[in-house]
Amino acid sequence: MFGYFLFDLPGAFFFGLRVKSIDMERSVVQVPYRWSTKNPFQSIYFAALSAAAELSTGALALAAVDGKSMSMLVTKVQGEFLKKAKGVTFFECNDVAALIEAVEFARNNEQGSTVTLQSTGKNEQGEVVAVFNFQWSFRKKPARS
Repeated sequence: MFGYFLFDLPGAFFFGLRVKSIDMERSVVQVPYRWSTKNPFQSIYFAALSAAAELSTGALALAAVDGKSMSMLVTKVQGEFLKKAKGVTFFECNDVAALIEAVEFARNNEQGSTVTLQSTGKNEQGEVVAVFNFQWSFRKKPARS
């Protein structure tokens, strides 16, 4: 994961994001509270929170696409910040069923599909600090001739 973050997701590398778990039910991404994620208000910078939330949905999306000839792209983002993130924060996405349905639909249809995945960020005490919704678009890549 170190090399992937360094070369393909340098923001995730810089922020020190960690994929804590990923399976066919959910993914969890951790954003640390450190010099690269802190803002002047002694909480985690919104961009670091957003990156962790996106990674929690994107890791599942990559797994669902499973190396097939499919393009994927975030087309809409909505975030709500409910409490200051003053420590390690964990973002969890468990919208796997909807994601798999969207990817399968895109594989079988030329127009592709979209799905909105929610990622909820909680502090170490289990309090919700932020909620993000990412709309992902999936489209089958055209066959090469």
